[in-house]
Amino acid sequence: MRVLIVNTFYYPNMQGGAEQSVKLLAENFLKHGNTVAIYCADAKDGKKTVEEINGVTVYRCTTGKFDLYKYSYKKNSVSALEKVTQKLRCYYNPDCVKDFEEICDRFKPDVIHTNTLYGIPCSVWKAAHRKEIAVVHTIRDTAILSPVQHGHKVSPLVVKAHQKYMCSVSKYVDAVTAPSEYTLRTSLATGAFDKSKVKECVFNSVQIDYDLLHRMVEERKARTSPCIKFMYAGRLIYLKGIRQMLEAFSKIEDENCELHICGTGDMVDYVKEQAQKDSRIIYHGKLNSEELAKQYKDCDVLLFPSVWPEPFGRVFIEGNMYGMPVIAGDCGGIPEIHAVTHGGDLCDCDKIENLTKRMKLYLNRDYINHFYESIVNNIMVFDIEKQIESFEKIYNEIGIKK
Repeated sequence: MRVLIVNTFYYPNMQGGAEQSVKLLAENFLKHGNTVAIYCADAKDGKKTVEEINGVTVYRCTTGKFDLYKYSYKKNSVSALEKVTQKLRCYYNPDCVKDFEEICDRFKPDVIHTNTLYGIPCSVWKAAHRKEIAVVHTIRDTAILSPVQHGHKVSPLVVKAHQKYMCSVSKYVDAVTAPSEYTLRTSLATGAFDKSKVKECVFNSVQIDYDLLHRMVEERKARTSPCIKFMYAGRLIYLKGIRQMLEAFSKIEDENCELHICGTGDMVDYVKEQAQKDSRIIYHGKLNSEELAKQYKDCDVLLFPSVWPEPFGRVFIEGNMYGMPVIAGDCGGIPEIHAVTHGGDLCDCDKIENLTKRMKLYLNRDYINHFYESIVNNIMVFDIEKQIESFEKIYNEIGIKK
């Protein structure tokens, strides 16, 4: 089977969980005997390239007149008028669609699997339909619900117009999936994907090293240090509960604990200021995969204090994959992960006292240790092999044969 996976960014331009999921998906489809290519729109300086990464052909194009990097990282320098103009280019971007069609003609896919389409117009679904290529879309964000990120103010009329547009273009999608029932349900409630033959929740996944997991669990059980190391990994933005996490940690007077923070984002200066005030807070900056794995292994408890409805929350299963219990926000798709692994605790992280109280429980290693058995017994639900099987089944349901 020839699979063309579409995502705005692709390795090594990793932005967050979506890019991790797409890379894992592409490389494991390849291992299953498929021919896999990526169409992404993260080419810099307008220079389109073609390269091979771990056996996957990557076509890097641009978003045309939509300034992807400026609008992604330098929004403060964008005027109100330019913001509107740029946003409209997310709906109408003929240069981007032309690039997409050229890649389709060149690669000749049996199925196109779209993911995050930030800066790429959803009219690529119609373009694929015209070429009689089956389309599967995985919802990885709130783009079906609103033209702006959750938490940003926007007129209800604009939201209604956006959802009407999404309904009009989603009729060309043969199958739609989402990594959580929450994300699937809320997106379908808008009326989008009404004509899709398949509508299904397919959990995000991780590449689980079971030998490493068992070794990590035994090593963690043997730890006797009185110092408990909390860890945060991800973007440093308000919606991730960064302020709440740091305020909750400041209320823990015990000196035998540390908070290790990995990542970057709008709140990096705030994080650095708090680290200067409290020597127990260690800021590591943005880490590569090897450095991040070292932190997962070294720390005891993962904090995922999100205060917005995450479409999934893959950092939860990444922590569990290393045997770490997780304290996470009770919102969005996160409770569905917890319901499977029971690998930690949920709480309303927007309430500082709740988060502080929960973190104090983990200062006791006996409390931490009681999560390990459940993690080991249930983490396989999120194994990449399960996800590949689910997607191949969906491809078959819409008429694609391997």
